[in-house]
Amino acid sequence: PRPAVQSYRGARLDISLDAVLVKGLKALAQREGVTLFMLLLASFQTLLYRYSGQSDIRVGVPIANRNRAETERLIGFFVNTQVLKADIDGQMTFSQVLAQVKQRALEAQSHQDLPFEQLVEALQPERSLSHNPLFQVMFNHQTEGHKARAALQLPGLALEALEWGDQSAQFDLSLDTQESPEGVAASLTYATDLFNAATIERMAQHWQALLRAVVGRAGNRVAQLAMLSEDEQRGVL
Repeated sequence: PRPAVQSYRGARLDISLDAVLVKGLKALAQREGVTLFMLLLASFQTLLYRYSGQSDIRVGVPIANRNRAETERLIGFFVNTQVLKADIDGQMTFSQVLAQVKQRALEAQSHQDLPFEQLVEALQPERSLSHNPLFQVMFNHQTEGHKARAALQLPGLALEALEWGDQSAQFDLSLDTQESPEGVAASLTYATDLFNAATIERMAQHWQALLRAVVGRAGNRVAQLAMLSEDEQRGVL
């Protein structure tokens, strides 16, 4: 049950995608003419469709919002949040979902200046202290190149990343993916009021199984994509 007031208590599960899978995903993205961001978003929306049975899947996505020349050299927080909507039917192929996600992501990027708060004000959804308006699930994809690594090297200083120990969740569920020359790392952050650790571990396994299912077989229908592990399949049978 959802608590009447969101507590923002959360936990995180780190996920490591193996190199063979990442290579297959990049090849699939190239064949379908999409970015890895679009492919991973489509896979996440497909996972949420399969879990919920809802055909209208809305996911929040942060966007840099620095598309104006006058903001390029300014220090400050310009990030905006967009809501990317997918209309998924089990009879659609994953390639069709990908094409839809690509079109809507490009359309959304052309309106990235519209503040999320203004969108909420215009749509006037029923507000509640128990959940975020318009979407409850977030997806954030970041790309880290060789330049980013070089920027951490300063003369006369040794730098190391600091682990952020704060266990909080701004949304019901968030998928973060980090693309680097070494591969793709991912994590699921979840509200502990709603999910327990075992549920999220299963969800992570189902997501990876779904990714493996679409590599090389993007023409399969969404409803037929295999998600269960071999142990789960045996248990169901």
